[in-house]
Amino acid sequence: MASLPPLAYGRVVGRFLANIADGPDIDDTPEFVPLTGTVTFTAGAPKVLVPNATPDPATYVQLPKYYECQLDEFGYITWRGGRGVKLVAPNEQTNPTAWTWKATFDLYYEGEKVEMAPFSFEVPEYIPGPDPAHPDVDSVGLVDLTEVSPVPASNGEAVVRGLSVVDVTLVGDNLVFVLDNGDHLDPVTVPQIAAATDAATAAASSATAASTYASEAQDAVDSFDLTVGTVTTGEPGDPAWITISGGPAFVLDAVLPKGDTGNTGPAAPDASGTVKGILKIAGDLGGDANTPTVPALAGKAPLVHSHVAADISDSSTVGRNVLTASTQASARSAIGAGTSNLAIGTTAGTACEGNDSRLSDPRTPTAAGQVYDFSFVHTTSGVTRATGGGNVASQGIKLARAIRVTKVVYRGATAGASGTLDVELRKNGSQFAGTNKSIAVADQTAGGTNATATGTWDYAAGDILVPWITAVGTTPGLGLVVDITAVTL
Repeated sequence: MASLPPLAYGRVVGRFLANIADGPDIDDTPEFVPLTGTVTFTAGAPKVLVPNATPDPATYVQLPKYYECQLDEFGYITWRGGRGVKLVAPNEQTNPTAWTWKATFDLYYEGEKVEMAPFSFEVPEYIPGPDPAHPDVDSVGLVDLTEVSPVPASNGEAVVRGLSVVDVTLVGDNLVFVLDNGDHLDPVTVPQIAAATDAATAAASSATAASTYASEAQDAVDSFDLTVGTVTTGEPGDPAWITISGGPAFVLDAVLPKGDTGNTGPAAPDASGTVKGILKIAGDLGGDANTPTVPALAGKAPLVHSHVAADISDSSTVGRNVLTASTQASARSAIGAGTSNLAIGTTAGTACEGNDSRLSDPRTPTAAGQVYDFSFVHTTSGVTRATGGGNVASQGIKLARAIRVTKVVYRGATAGASGTLDVELRKNGSQFAGTNKSIAVADQTAGGTNATATGTWDYAAGDILVPWITAVGTTPGLGLVVDITAVTL
């Protein structure tokens, strides 16, 4: 599917848990278990204009059902298996230039609906941190729903007797009632307050957009220019028409019909050696208007004529000999082709055909440049990964010839439950720089980009090559195979 430059994008994350009483474990503290369900994101601007889109301006509409994110087994917002979701971040390249996104919740605990009021928030452009393996660390613009969610205050107490309400305050989208004894009633959520807040935000965005449009309109007026392009004469009686193209520097092109024939002017005089007329006699021309001549052609070669090879001033001896050769043999002799006549055969002075059986004779390959790909089983598929050289050939392999490794792909039988897998190639017991990869849980079985190292690493004959795990993460998975792409040197 196509992207839409030059749009910017934000990144939103979040984690949602249920608080329940202490379960059957060794402590006595309450439990916090993951909720299930979905979080849907809806843009405050249902339609967005992108005038500078590549390759052409575009209008797109926001489709809420395609921004419905699932909670994973730990309560994190996920989209297509990855935690977090990217949303369009408004900026000066969009119209409107600002809007908010609303998060709506459909959450459950053990099949029971968990109510949570929707709320709106701003999405700035997301700039990942310097570590590709952990882009959210030291990133700019990351939105965590826990940090932007409005949370009304409440002391959880109810009125039990003879108290009066002495004050009402607004906290977020809720009304908080103050009693005459200084206590508060539980907050009362008023959905219309959220709607009014959203309407105010939209109105502010519309005011900003109107100011932007007014500025753009003034810029368009200030940059207006009109120049005349081409003016063409049309046929007599045809209508005149004008086209204007371009902008803000416009070009006017016109077609105007031919007018009536004017009065006949004086006859042109006969041309002579000094007077312009029907024919001007000058330069290469001579004679007069009745009998003009071209004296400049005197002494020049006729249109059809011949030259001997020696008359070609820039020719070489070889070229002249080829040009004047009377037979094939003499032409071959001129260019030093010997006696060959390119006849098909198997003897001296003949050539072989493309399907000649001799062309399929086996040839001894060169030692260098031969494919030397192989796979190294570091840990068998039923064994848990551990740091070191594995359970198959931890002492590595001793290379019988020199090779150049250009790609290393690490893939496990299963992913770990948590933590990254750090693995590298070693040469004679030391890390071979550039072959090391820190592989996240999601990529530990895929063997994809985040589990692939590419480069140029040379091993000499007799070197010991061994894959080596330096870290397995908190809960490692099973098995590890290392696919190595190489050629001989």
